[in-house]
Amino acid sequence: MELERKEALKYFMEAENYCTLPLPSYFDFQKMLNYVKNKVRNRTFDNSLKDKKKKPSDMEGVNYKFLITKDGKYSFRPIQIANPYLYYLLVRTITEETNWKKIQDRFNKFKNEKIEVSSIPHVKNEKDKSEIATQIHNWWMNLEQRSIALSLEYKYMFVTDITNCYGSVYTHTIDWAIEDKNVSKDNNLNNRNSLGHTIDTYISAMQYGQTNGLPQGSVLFDFVAEIILGYADMQLWKWAQEKGIERYKILRYRDDYRIFGNEKETVEQIVMQLQRILADLNFRLNDSKTLLTEEIVEHAIKRDKLAYMQYAPIYKIVHLAEKDKIESLLDSYQKELYYILQFSKQYPDSASLRRLLQLFLMRIMDEEKKAVYDPDILIAICVEIGYANPRYCNNVIAIISHLIKKIDITARNAIIRSVRAKLERLPNIGMIQIWLQRMTYHLDIDDLDCPYKECMCQLVMESRAVKLWNFEWLLDALYEDFPYDTLINQKELDSMTPEIMPEEIDCFYYDDMPENK
Repeated sequence: MELERKEALKYFMEAENYCTLPLPSYFDFQKMLNYVKNKVRNRTFDNSLKDKKKKPSDMEGVNYKFLITKDGKYSFRPIQIANPYLYYLLVRTITEETNWKKIQDRFNKFKNEKIEVSSIPHVKNEKDKSEIATQIHNWWMNLEQRSIALSLEYKYMFVTDITNCYGSVYTHTIDWAIEDKNVSKDNNLNNRNSLGHTIDTYISAMQYGQTNGLPQGSVLFDFVAEIILGYADMQLWKWAQEKGIERYKILRYRDDYRIFGNEKETVEQIVMQLQRILADLNFRLNDSKTLLTEEIVEHAIKRDKLAYMQYAPIYKIVHLAEKDKIESLLDSYQKELYYILQFSKQYPDSASLRRLLQLFLMRIMDEEKKAVYDPDILIAICVEIGYANPRYCNNVIAIISHLIKKIDITARNAIIRSVRAKLERLPNIGMIQIWLQRMTYHLDIDDLDCPYKECMCQLVMESRAVKLWNFEWLLDALYEDFPYDTLINQKELDSMTPEIMPEEIDCFYYDDMPENK
């Protein structure tokens, strides 16, 4: 919020902020975003339409959508790569001088001394590789570590989050959050050109006219979510002031809440009011992740991280003069993977599981000259981990990419086909196919020229017929030479080896191996 409006526009138009999906590095959206900006220039939304009667809200496929499975079963998260034209028009609208000032003033009203918010997007710092790394660091510092510090001051901590936060957003509430609900409803009767209504219109246009749900997969939409959640913060703070409630503190990171107080009744009273405020915005708290505790220090840290510290961590980092080295307390790679498999069953899709997979990857890379017995068995265990934890399939496939070269080339192709066949039993495997392709692209396998149906995989194979976004609503002159070919950095792709490096999948990885945050 400290950025000037031109700086904010530049920030949102950076490729890594436009798309936060964990993609291989040869996917590059920057040239495409620059092209769209130069094509549209100062055109209005209406002047960009091919036919005033056919708007994007009337069409499907305007955004490109993934369904990412969270548990390999029935839990899915919809992720979207926004239509670049609507994205730019929305960014330009938000960062227009008057609008940006209005949003900055609104966030200043959201601020108060009782509710600390650390999820407003940050410009990445010099030490972090990416925007995602900066966000994770902010979560660690301002939610986890801050919770421990507050245990000195408060007796109780209530932990909760919002069920399906982005999917539950009612897009009309964006206008409520910017204007206040009563003003917004008056505007809808008399003036439908308010900033919040315009943002609502663009988001609905991306989603076939739907007014429920906020796209996930971009820093911009994280920012829009913060406008709505900041409005809820302000309402809660005003209510507490009216009730004369002073001794409390709330930490919020996006839809995660930690509420502190010294009287149990006061904490419960705040929680009940929070539920009412969120319900009015079409949100509800997640009963399965709700906890009231006096053991603040213990519950400040996630259960998976606490469990890993409690049950004999198998890895330690030895700091050497030339390069840090990872050592294991177990005496074989197979035992290490069995440990990780069992941990993954107890704490599926957890950050600690990702860290274990990353450490194992770096271990086998550090000892690549060391003999690996039964690499096919190790690969089988890895696939089992990935099958149960598809969120971290890129980590699993990275490990397999280093193990596969330990196998004789005559058997290698059959094993890769088996790995692919098992992982492809999972539903909604677009992201898995992208990373399988990253591993197999430079391998000489007869039937793997382009076995992947995922559209982004076909882009890699130079299929010019692939279209990620629906542009039928747009003037032909604005997209007739749309640069789909620039979405793949061919030089980067050609320079890669089949082995996936740690820095490709770990936003905190550096050559000198930093401390584990």
